[in-house]
Amino acid sequence: MDKTEFDLIKSYFAPLTCNYPEAYNLRNDAALINEGSDRSTVVTMDTLVEGIHFFSTDPPEDIARKSLRVNLSDLAAMGANPKGYTLSISYNTSVSSEWVKAFTKGLAADQEIFECHLIGGDTVSTPGPLTIALTCFGSVPRNKCLHRTTGRLDDDIWVSGTIGDSAAGLKLLKKEIKTENSAAETFLVNRYRIPQPRTLLGIALLERDICQTALDVSDGLIADINHIAEGSNLQARIFLSDIPLSDAFRDVFQGALDQGRQLAVTGGDDYEILFTSKSKNRSQVFELSEELDIPITQIGTLTQGNRTLLLDKSNKEITVAKSGWTHF
Repeated sequence: MDKTEFDLIKSYFAPLTCNYPEAYNLRNDAALINEGSDRSTVVTMDTLVEGIHFFSTDPPEDIARKSLRVNLSDLAAMGANPKGYTLSISYNTSVSSEWVKAFTKGLAADQEIFECHLIGGDTVSTPGPLTIALTCFGSVPRNKCLHRTTGRLDDDIWVSGTIGDSAAGLKLLKKEIKTENSAAETFLVNRYRIPQPRTLLGIALLERDICQTALDVSDGLIADINHIAEGSNLQARIFLSDIPLSDAFRDVFQGALDQGRQLAVTGGDDYEILFTSKSKNRSQVFELSEELDIPITQIGTLTQGNRTLLLDKSNKEITVAKSGWTHF
């Protein structure tokens, strides 16, 4: 590294605080988040480690955008409007100032998209892998947000977007699968590197009282559905054939689509919104899907019982080797 900590902050990170005066240009020990009496602040944090959550060869801009977006996805799952974030980076000797410049360029691009500004953080060195920890702050109506454990009997289970793209993109990067379709490969790899947080969808679900229960799909669809089922003391019945798959995913797994579907429901890193809602709200869900131009698919139902069942078209349970990603 050819710059000091404070030179890095001044040159690359302080400009990211523009239009957020309460960040004090990163010169104070902390920042302010000004909220009215009718709002609550939501806080979330995720840590990304080189070699686990991203590759050292990934473009710095993409690493930056993923670091921010996985946190924004958590806020979306709460129905929160993004406000600001703090960033802590543990640099190793392989990181150059040019890498930092490109990294902050990626953050700046996403700040414009999501109207969310850097308001503080920390920089340290490490002999270990590059580690990025980001804490994101959002706003919701006072004491009102979406929860994981408030599913109700006979709720429909919905998911946004398509599932399995990120897992397929990772397998392509690791050379575990291959395709001759370069456009499909680019699409799937980008889905792994640059998630799409469903911010507007989460906010709308909360503000329009379409649902009470939601989370983002990060550890795998089956694993995350199970969080809702167990927390709500209900059984989730999911139909494998209803899982929404992209054209790129189908192309890569043509001839082995059943195998592909199993990867889709367990792979993780989708960062789509999974939510439950009463059947009377179906027309609102379809209207919202059209309004936001986001596909939203019903994939199952909450019923009496416990745990999550993955079913085929004949209501026969499908066994999966694992339900999703585990950290330890």
